[in-house]
Amino acid sequence: MAYYNASGQITIDEAAANADIQKIRNAITKLEDSKNSLNRLKTSASSMQGLTGQAIVDQSVKLDKQIAALIEKLNTSASYIRKTVDKYREMDRQLAQKIKSGGGV
Repeated sequence: MAYYNASGQITIDEAAANADIQKIRNAITKLEDSKNSLNRLKTSASSMQGLTGQAIVDQSVKLDKQIAALIEKLNTSASYIRKTVDKYREMDRQLAQKIKSGGGV
């Protein structure tokens, strides 16, 4: 949910942003667990005879790459959220300093 200030500009709810980052971190943990399980499956399948084992290995490699890409994108999203919160926090600090020094808005 976006919040707007008196000028109609979007502001950031830091608590909500932090909650979103935590959800992203939880998703990354689950994806990493899935990646580890997939790698164990791939290791087991590599010792199988016939085409089934090779098919499992091939699909595991594809899924591993997809999971890695998802993790990278989630890390990037969390980083953007953090940078945005930090930017707004700095803007708030600067505004508060101007107000305290009598500079106004």
